[in-house]
Amino acid sequence: MTAQANEAGCGRCFDEGEVDLLRTPGVPLPTDLVRRVAQKDPFHWDDQPAIIRRVLPQLVVVLAEGEVESDLMARGLAAAGWSRWPREQAGAVAGFLDAWWTRTLRTKSPPISACAVFESCVTASSSVTPWLARWEAEMGPVARRHLADSLGWWREELTSTEVFGLSSGSDGS
Repeated sequence: MTAQANEAGCGRCFDEGEVDLLRTPGVPLPTDLVRRVAQKDPFHWDDQPAIIRRVLPQLVVVLAEGEVESDLMARGLAAAGWSRWPREQAGAVAGFLDAWWTRTLRTKSPPISACAVFESCVTASSSVTPWLARWEAEMGPVARRHLADSLGWWREELTSTEVFGLSSGSDGS
């Protein structure tokens, strides 16, 4: 897959050489370009789904290896509407997300936290249900540890005054 021949891209964020690479089939893309493409708002592209399909083979590797901003890349996948792609393509994305999540739940020290992978899968799929169902099915000691860690992180995030735009120590007045 490649970008359309007439894809212009956002000239502020991507130079002509980068857009040319995206238009060229079979050429490996620099990892930084893959990251930036996946993280950008869909309005940066004439055909964002085609752009995401172009970077997808390398994007899944970046995600599986532990990209710290996986949630931003998952947002790009969701915006591309991958679940409405042809069945084989959508099935490949769904299969990757499922394998990534399952592997994370079974790995004592995954490249990034289970919490981050969970949130990325939810963002990419716009659904929490399949990921919670998998977590429930994978309730061995490693998955339980990931659950405890994630609950602790979410609890702290939800009770943090910074969530509400207040700095630490501020009384909100």
